[in-house]
Amino acid sequence: MTTYDDTEANGMNGMNERGALLDFPGADELATAGHVEPLSERALARVLAEVEAAVATEGTTAGVVAVRPIRLLTGRRRALIGLLTMAAVATGVVTYANNGTTSASTGTHNEARANTAAVFLDDISTVAASQSAASGKYWKTRTTVGTTYISQSMDYYVVNGGKVYRKGQRPDWQVGPKDLDWKGLGQLTTDSGKLLGLLQSPPRPKSISPFDQAVTLLTDAPASPKLRAGVFKAMGGLKGVKLLGQVKDSTGRGGTAVEFAEAKSLGQVIVDPKTSAILEYTFTWTAGPSKGKVTHQTFLSTGFTDKLG
Repeated sequence: MTTYDDTEANGMNGMNERGALLDFPGADELATAGHVEPLSERALARVLAEVEAAVATEGTTAGVVAVRPIRLLTGRRRALIGLLTMAAVATGVVTYANNGTTSASTGTHNEARANTAAVFLDDISTVAASQSAASGKYWKTRTTVGTTYISQSMDYYVVNGGKVYRKGQRPDWQVGPKDLDWKGLGQLTTDSGKLLGLLQSPPRPKSISPFDQAVTLLTDAPASPKLRAGVFKAMGGLKGVKLLGQVKDSTGRGGTAVEFAEAKSLGQVIVDPKTSAILEYTFTWTAGPSKGKVTHQTFLSTGFTDKLG
């Protein structure tokens, strides 16, 4: 990233660069806005995410964002930046082009970025809570590799060659120190703070990561809309969770990606922001004896049903 320093040592080059930077709609209003009250972290995170998305879509190379000088942006992007700038002035956003920082009262740029994952997952929790409640004898999961069913007595079924076969008992769902069957899952708290506490409990032998636990509840379990909402919000409180932005899954469906990094693993989930459905989950071992091993699931549909097949 290029740092612009408007000092006398830069002479006319510095002045010309400054002029180029301010050559976009809304620049005059921004320059004359003066001191404004700092924006909340939540709102700041939203604005930063929008600005970065606008710049990022201008082009990428080898997965690295190609940030263009504002004077080289297309008319459409310049207009968008202008609109965001006007919104910034109206709501109290102050940015410092010279050093890329914000005032102490709003936190650093990196802190605001870290908060965007929590903001997104909080929004998704609202979407999840708005979904209609349903019930059924079985929980059906259809992926790109097949279809499975779980009964209320935790019997596990798979579909092979158009026929349904019972494959024994499914292991209980792990939530921190708890192992829950279908009935126990229905009695689990839906409070996001308590769920976060459970997910952050000290790991047990053979326990899966808290992010993995959360994703399993959101895909492979008959979780109610309230429970799914609580789980999404709890995920936003996990240390190490990061918003990646808009992506496409292996089937071409668009969604928003969130990842969770631990010492030995990396989990990435793609969420449909309109429905809160999990589209895809990828788990990668980044260290240890299983380093490089990847588990990948693309979910076509999940939900209740009263019959097999």
